[in-house]
Amino acid sequence: MMILKDEDFIAKGNERAIYLHPEDKNKTVKVTYESNKREESKQSKKEISYYKQLEKRGMNNWKHLPRFFGEVQTNKGEGFILELIRDYDGEVSKSFAFYLNENEVAVYQKELVEYREYFLDNCIIFNYGMMPKNILLRKNSETDFDLVLIDGLGDVSHFTLPNKIPYFARRRINRRWDKFVKKYL
Repeated sequence: MMILKDEDFIAKGNERAIYLHPEDKNKTVKVTYESNKREESKQSKKEISYYKQLEKRGMNNWKHLPRFFGEVQTNKGEGFILELIRDYDGEVSKSFAFYLNENEVAVYQKELVEYREYFLDNCIIFNYGMMPKNILLRKNSETDFDLVLIDGLGDVSHFTLPNKIPYFARRRINRRWDKFVKKYL
């Protein structure tokens, strides 16, 4: 069992908390925290399932998603391990929302176009949890950035069969992208 310490706490959402991995400072552990609104995290189940689907498909381009390293039992409950997104200088990447407060969205048009194309090219479905606070802006240098989705991966709709057909998956991605742009950008 992995022991997560309070001093390794990074962030908390509606159902889950994120901790720095106790043995690897380049990884995080996402766990469903006690006293959340649900007894078990549907988000975690969907996210883990989707990561496993990506692995089955032979996914090897993790430029805009943190790498998945499997599930783990912790002192704070069941969890799973993900890559910790860091900038070129070793600092933990900040949220896209942070940078949108400092700059206009136009500054990040190149990154947004590349980000959208990544999901379309790889037929990766994101849900309505994709919002600027759930996207990190990783600085590869002072002038080169990547957007990385850290929450909101997978589909929350009940009818997911069309997602297995690239044409329909891309249509769903485009519809969700349009809603993301209208709502947040």
